Amino acid sequence: MLKHDIDNQHKENIKSDIIIEGDRSPMLLAQHTNSINADTSKTNIVSIDQQSYDDHKSTFMNILSAMYAIIFGILFGFLMNKGTVFVSPTIRKQMLFERFAMLKMFLAAVGVSMLSVALLVLCCGALYGKVLNSYIEHNSRRGVLHYIFGGTLIGLGMVVSGSCPGTVFVQVGSGILNSLFTCLGGLLGTYFYYILIHDRVSHTKLPPTSLVLRRICDVLHIHSTIIHTIFGCILLGAAIGLEYLIPWKSDLNSRLLVNGTLNPNEAIGHIFGMAAWPPSICGAGIGLLQLFFIFFLEKSLGVSSAFTVFAAQICRIKTIGRTIPSMNSFAYGFKNYVTLLFALGAIGGSALSSSLSQTIPLGAENGTNILNSILGGFLLLLGARCAGGCTSGQGISGMTHLLFGSFLTTACIFGGGIIFAFTFSLGKDEWSFYNL
Repeated sequence: MLKHDIDNQHKENIKSDIIIEGDRSPMLLAQHTNSINADTSKTNIVSIDQQSYDDHKSTFMNILSAMYAIIFGILFGFLMNKGTVFVSPTIRKQMLFERFAMLKMFLAAVGVSMLSVALLVLCCGALYGKVLNSYIEHNSRRGVLHYIFGGTLIGLGMVVSGSCPGTVFVQVGSGILNSLFTCLGGLLGTYFYYILIHDRVSHTKLPPTSLVLRRICDVLHIHSTIIHTIFGCILLGAAIGLEYLIPWKSDLNSRLLVNGTLNPNEAIGHIFGMAAWPPSICGAGIGLLQLFFIFFLEKSLGVSSAFTVFAAQICRIKTIGRTIPSMNSFAYGFKNYVTLLFALGAIGGSALSSSLSQTIPLGAENGTNILNSILGGFLLLLGARCAGGCTSGQGISGMTHLLFGSFLTTACIFGGGIIFAFTFSLGKDEWSFYNL
């Protein structure tokens, strides 16, 4: 009897449980659905918040990069102006070994740049490795002929125009009007390269074992810091030695020294009021910019790509973009605009320097005639695009990275310019400049 009652009670409990579960199942399902929706809602909120945070962070970093580019450009233009390496007499007479300001400045710039990189390798090796790999990737489609042909064209263009792809912006800032025609020639040379040359010669990448993509330290099996330190000290020492043997004031016209040394009350200060500084000091400052470029902008110092970015803006017109597809990648993206901001900063820095020394605008005798400016600008940028950089991109940065291809390009730049200048033996009137 007792067992029968227990069994009946057990059956009732089971039945009751089934009824209760059946009655509650719609409610539980709704609660479960709401729970899922709530979790999804939370996930969406988190995703939106994260995306918003990333967008704000990206915007902030872009603003910082823009500020750095402008500041570095101002410093570049100011130092190049004070070193007087941007005027045609300094560049042309360097090729004839009549002036040495350009050589002093270049040696000091590369020397300090190498010492800066030696410090970076020790302190921020991963960062430098990233920048180095990016630089090698940029030049991975250029072979020996690119460097020889491009470097030689740059050398010819420097003699013809009395400028280079970086100093032309300094010329614009100093008020040398013919430099605008050099810029025009540079744009024409850029279009010529990307329309007729680029797609025909840059199809395949070179293997990593190619000599032009290898570094001196890798071939010699010596740590790069040691090579950077040794080369940096030698080059900087050579610049200082030249400064001692050939005093910097001897490279300047006496009238420039008189007009360019202002009363401290007429400028921010006596030093800033001078129209010229020792080239080795200015070069050291340019070399130090390499450290800032790598650390703050994560890229190597270079100027000539500003012409490519500016020229590529026409590709925003879809019809033209389809016609010149190789330039499309330069038409968009904030990183491209950073190069333009640096160039604008260089113009502003040069204008500031010339204003403080009251040498603005510099006369036409410090530039070249219109035909030479256009032709020289064309050769400069055609050569810079073939070689993957100019005296700053391949000369200062490439040599700092210890790449054989960059050393070859630099040798062709100066070799081509020197041979061209001596071979044609330009007339004395062409080389007689009286202001600088």
